Amino acid sequence: MVLTRRPLGEPAPDVEVRPVETLEQMREAQQIAHVAFELPAEALDELLRAAEDSLTADGRDGATFLAYVDERPVARATAMYTDHGVLLFGAATLPDARGRGAYRALVRARWDVAVRRGTPVLVTHAGAMSRPILRRLGFDEIAEIRILLDEFAR
Repeated sequence: MVLTRRPLGEPAPDVEVRPVETLEQMREAQQIAHVAFELPAEALDELLRAAEDSLTADGRDGATFLAYVDERPVARATAMYTDHGVLLFGAATLPDARGRGAYRALVRARWDVAVRRGTPVLVTHAGAMSRPILRRLGFDEIAEIRILLDEFAR
């Protein structure tokens, strides 16, 4: 999906988005992904071990963002910067915070970064949960990816 104009609607006024700047914030982002994506316990250990590397990778080529409601981090998302636009991935919202506008606010924050960088285009591979909200925000579907899996007998 792609967005080449400002996302429709306004972010919820009680949601604040900030770029991740500390190791603790990156760990919070990884924990949100773990819960939201319902990953197994061992995946959290791996995510937390990778937090420092993820933080080091953020910066000029991309960033991770946290969305806060009442100063509580409730959602996370990542952006990768390119010369032609911003790639969106890794968006996840805690189940008890869904429907409050955190996801929309994260899209808007990454749009604002794309505009500041002079590359006002957002691109993402949207799964079943993200696709409906991205459509409402004005994203257009430009391609469909089908994954074909051959299963071989062992």
